Amino acid sequence: MAKDNYSESEDLRTQVRTAATDGASVEFTFPGSMIVYQFPLRDWSYTGLGILVKQDSKILDHIREGQVFSVTLRREGIGLALEVYKVEIRHISDPEQGRHPGHKVVGLSILEKESV
Repeated sequence: MAKDNYSESEDLRTQVRTAATDGASVEFTFPGSMIVYQFPLRDWSYTGLGILVKQDSKILDHIREGQVFSVTLRREGIGLALEVYKVEIRHISDPEQGRHPGHKVVGLSILEKESV
């Protein structure tokens, strides 16, 4: 599956992002799968989330721009309230030079908040 190779330096964001706290993460499963994927939350805004995925992660073979699914957000790390959102993958890009080596940044656009 072909993936676009955007750079984080391209202006892909519509709002200013807030850096995530240590332990914050995004979790999801694909329909029909029992595997739960968990990735560090890099940053967030009211309309989007940025997660870090290792460049060699097999998940990159299964996700693509435009894909829609539900995620569970742990904004403040373990032990605090969970939020569930329907999101769309907006981009899969390289981080800025020298930041997060060996990772891709996956930008998720929040479509709606779901009830827990």
